[in-house]
Amino acid sequence: MREIDLETWKRKDIFNLYYQFDIPQISLCTPLEVTKVYEFAKSKGLSFYYCLCHIFCSALLKFEEFMIRSIKGKIVVEDGEFVNICANKQGEEIFKIITGRYYPSIEKFCEETKAKLQAQTTFTEPLPADARRSQVIAYFSCTPWFEFTHITHPQDVQRNSFVPHISFDKIKVNEKGERFVNVSLQVNHAAVDGFLIAKLLDEVKLIINQL
Repeated sequence: MREIDLETWKRKDIFNLYYQFDIPQISLCTPLEVTKVYEFAKSKGLSFYYCLCHIFCSALLKFEEFMIRSIKGKIVVEDGEFVNICANKQGEEIFKIITGRYYPSIEKFCEETKAKLQAQTTFTEPLPADARRSQVIAYFSCTPWFEFTHITHPQDVQRNSFVPHISFDKIKVNEKGERFVNVSLQVNHAAVDGFLIAKLLDEVKLIINQL
């Protein structure tokens, strides 16, 4: 964790404006080709959804702006250690919130996340005693049953959250056999803008192409 010097930070003026807003989060939705992710997950016997979560976490960690957090009045760049994922056990309608560790290995991440979901009996579980909630890289959810073109996430207006919310919808297949999902990103405008989101999406595509 590293504290940011707001007086010398290049985003100082943007931050000072939007940080005062009751709801400073912005949300957008964009299509993403995921053919290689789908084929990779299928060939490895992994969850397509968990693979997407790992890819986005790996990309988010490349840019410090996505890891900016507010802790006791201080603005810091946090260490990314955990991932918050909404998921359903097979055959169940009520989802659970898994808070698992991020691992550089996509295979280990998917396997550990799957095991954690199967073992979890409560709706959500606390982080380890020595962990900070601010270490969560992102909150993930998906709607594999239907498509969306926009989605917003619950926000506590008393807490100026900087943790990105990312959602995926149902896979679409075009006439060429290419697979796409719509990706919703909800981020705090005090730290992130459209230019940074574009850089994030470019990094996501780079990671996908390297699978």
